[in-house]
Amino acid sequence: MKIVLPLISSLLLMNNISMIMVYLSSMLIMVLLIFNTKHPMIMDNTFMLDKFSMILILLTLTSILLIMFSSQNMNMISKMIIPIFIILMLTFMVMNILSFYILFELVLIPTMTLVMSWGKQPERLQASIYLMLYTITASLPLLTSIILLNNNQSFISSFMMLNMLNMPLLFMMAFLVKMPMFFTHLWLPKAHVEAPLEGSMILAAILLKLGGYGLIRFIPLCIYKINKINHWIISISMIGATCTSLNCIRQKDLKSLIAYSSVAHMALVLMSMFTMNYIGIMGAMIMMIAHGLSSSALFLLTNDLYFKYHTRNISSFKGLISMMPNITFWWFIFMAINISAPPSINTISEIMIMSSVILWNMKSMIPIFIISIMTTSFSMMMFLNLSHNKNEMFSSIQSKMKLFSSLFIHMIPLILILFKMDLMIM
Repeated sequence: MKIVLPLISSLLLMNNISMIMVYLSSMLIMVLLIFNTKHPMIMDNTFMLDKFSMILILLTLTSILLIMFSSQNMNMISKMIIPIFIILMLTFMVMNILSFYILFELVLIPTMTLVMSWGKQPERLQASIYLMLYTITASLPLLTSIILLNNNQSFISSFMMLNMLNMPLLFMMAFLVKMPMFFTHLWLPKAHVEAPLEGSMILAAILLKLGGYGLIRFIPLCIYKINKINHWIISISMIGATCTSLNCIRQKDLKSLIAYSSVAHMALVLMSMFTMNYIGIMGAMIMMIAHGLSSSALFLLTNDLYFKYHTRNISSFKGLISMMPNITFWWFIFMAINISAPPSINTISEIMIMSSVILWNMKSMIPIFIISIMTTSFSMMMFLNLSHNKNEMFSSIQSKMKLFSSLFIHMIPLILILFKMDLMIM
C-alpha cells in the first residue's frame, strides 16, 4: 500500500496523456504481480486488498487504459477521468465502512459532470439529475445505518463481531440501485444514452460493479436476516431480466439496447449473489468482469458507427457485412460474447449462476431457461439487423487502427482468463 498510494497521487501532477498511460500500464503490471502471488490478503490499518478488491482494481486499471486509448478527445475529458479513477481505486482498497460510503458517493460528482458537460443531446441535464437523485436517495438509508452502528468500524471487525443487523434492506438499497436492480434501473438507460463514449464505458465497465462490490462487503454483516429478503430480490431479478430482454427487442437506439442488456446481466449477478452459496458469489464476480469488458467494447463499436453515420437507429444500418466486413467481424465477436458463447469467461459465469440458482430452488429452472433464450434473441436480432439486408447507406471513412487494437485488447482477457480460472476462484 505504501507503493500504490504515491503512484495514484502522482497522477494528479501529470498533464501529458501518453505519460499517464505509461504510468497506468506500470501500475497494472505491478498489481498483476501482486495478484499472482500466494498471499490471500494484504492489509494494514487503513487499506485492505483481498481477491475481491484485487479483481476490481485490475478491471478499473484495464478499463481506464482502454478508455484513454479509445478516446478521440482525451485531453478535455481527462480532467474527469483521472479523478474517477483515483476515487474508484481508493473505494476498492479502503477498509473503513464510513470511508467506503464517502468514496462510494464521491464518484458520482465527476460522473455526473462528465454526462452533463460532454454529452451531445440536450436531455443530458435530465439524465444527470436522474443519476444523482436515484443514487443519492437510495444511499441515505445506508448512511443512517452506518451512523447507527455507533462506532466507526472496518468491514473485518464488523464481520468478526457478528453484528446482527436487523434491517438488511437499509444496507442493501444503495447497492441495488447502483447495480441496478429492476424497478430502480430507470436512471441507467438515460445516463448511457446521453453520456459521451468515455462516460458510457466507465458506467458499464466499473461504476455498475461498485454495487456488486458493496453487496459482497455488506451481505456478511446482514447474514442472519438476509433470508427474509433474498427470495424477493431473486424473484424481482428473474422478472426484470425477462422484461428488459423483451424491451431490448423493441429498442431502436443501439446505445439504449446495450444499456438495457446491462440491466439484464446485472439481474443475473443479483440472483446469484442472493442465493447465498459459494458458486453463486464466484459466478457473480466472474460475470461482473466479463460484462465490464464486453459491454465497454459494444459501446465503443456503437460510437464508431455514430461517428461515421451520425445516427444510432438500428433500422438505418443494413448490410454492414458488405461495406465494413472488419467492423462486422468485431460486432459478431462481441455479440457472441454478450450471449455467453464459448470460449469466453461469460460462459463459465453463466453456468455457475444457473447452477447456483437451480441449487437454491429447482422451480427456478424454467425462468432461467426463458432468460437465456431472451438474452440470446435480442443480441442475435441486433447483429442480424446490422449486418444483413440490402445496404442503402453511403460509403464512409475507414475506422482508425487504434479502434481495432482497443477491441482486440477488450477481447483478450475475456478468453485468456479461461485458462487461469484459479485466480478468480477464492
